[in-house]
Amino acid sequence: MNGRSALGPTMSRRRFLEVGGLGLATVAGGSLLSGCGGDSGSASGDKTLTVIVSQSPTAPEGQQRILDLITQKFEDANPGATVRFDVVQLGSAVATAIMTTAASHDGPDIFEVGPQHLPTGQAAGVFEPITDAEWDGLGGRDRYLPSVLAAMGQSDDAQVAVPYYASTMAMYYNTAHFAEAGLTAPPTTWSDFIAVAQQLSDPAAEKYAVGEAAAEPTHPWHVIWLLTKQLGADLISADGTTAQLDADEVLEATRFWMDWIAEHRIVARRGATQTSAEQVQQFVNAEISMFPCGFTQAISSMPGTAVADTWGLAGNPTVPFGMSALPAGQPAVQTYLGGATWAISKHSKNRDLALELTKLMGDPDVQQLTWQEVGGLPVTEETFEAHPETREDHWQVIYDAAVAAEATPWSPSFGQVSPLIAEALKPSFAELAGSGGYDSDALRTQLQTANEKLAAALATEARQ
Repeated sequence: MNGRSALGPTMSRRRFLEVGGLGLATVAGGSLLSGCGGDSGSASGDKTLTVIVSQSPTAPEGQQRILDLITQKFEDANPGATVRFDVVQLGSAVATAIMTTAASHDGPDIFEVGPQHLPTGQAAGVFEPITDAEWDGLGGRDRYLPSVLAAMGQSDDAQVAVPYYASTMAMYYNTAHFAEAGLTAPPTTWSDFIAVAQQLSDPAAEKYAVGEAAAEPTHPWHVIWLLTKQLGADLISADGTTAQLDADEVLEATRFWMDWIAEHRIVARRGATQTSAEQVQQFVNAEISMFPCGFTQAISSMPGTAVADTWGLAGNPTVPFGMSALPAGQPAVQTYLGGATWAISKHSKNRDLALELTKLMGDPDVQQLTWQEVGGLPVTEETFEAHPETREDHWQVIYDAAVAAEATPWSPSFGQVSPLIAEALKPSFAELAGSGGYDSDALRTQLQTANEKLAAALATEARQ
């Protein structure tokens, strides 16, 4: 260990908890990390690497098969070395592990986290940029999809993690329902989306075309971010310094989403209290006809269900409600980049060995098995060449979305956006669930309050 402050000059321990704790908690769930970092040993072997990963909520057995493959490949290539995966379930486990590592300079060698939470780990002094020489050993930066690599750091030459797999938002729809209604293609504008959904709905008969998951803690910010970006704004400024949750575009985006229940009547009231699992279950039971902003992992739920042969996938509509085309110069935004990354701890005693393990994540057999078992889009070109099925059919939609995906602002406080938006919208969704309506003025006030909290976090961050 060195004698430097455990948190470095950029973030205090209390500040880490305030800024990053809630955000990082959305990455994983699980038991607290019980082991410490990689054991020291001889240069040639007798070393153990510890990796903390979040348990797959939909395919834990498939995830274990992936970890078994990685373990075998790594230990065969590095006699005497072993790897231990700490698969966690509690929402605070990864955040706690990072905080503990920052304070003690000890902990896992590698953290599996989502791209949106890398800034917090870097600010806490746990993640540091990967050097050019290290990238060469990993197979080079050009091994990975450029859009995915862009989300790994604040700049093109300062990535702090290696991509594992990508996940994007897309729209799932029932092709049989569409055909029965004479619809030949999914909607590409939000105005068409509303029109199609109303055609497929019959509120008098309690039939609603669209499923929602407003009670899923991380879902509201996904939807609001997308609709806000399509209006030309963002939740935090591009430089990561200014809170914008009180912007007119954010309010417009939120009202439009809530009006799917209140005004357009394409979502049942229970959509205000449903989780993502319940939303997907509605779809696979053929109870609804479509849901936008669904993640890649939902694909693994389709086989063997009522929609096994009648589900389709399309990009989310990109043209805001009330418009027939995007304004000149406005890019078409379909998704941000989600998924998983592997970030090596700055305090790992076996960084070279950790880099060797991390390099395996990009191997075609590991990438293909991850795609097969947990629905993660591969991130290396060599995998697409060796396994073309990973970007064919439905997966072509996911691949195209990933290639064009937008990166979220690089800010340690971005982790607070998700819980703040969820908290702000909760009262309005409770109203929707009860009466089918909501107080628009109260919603504005709730977003303003959320923005004040985010602005305070950013101001504190700037003083560190």
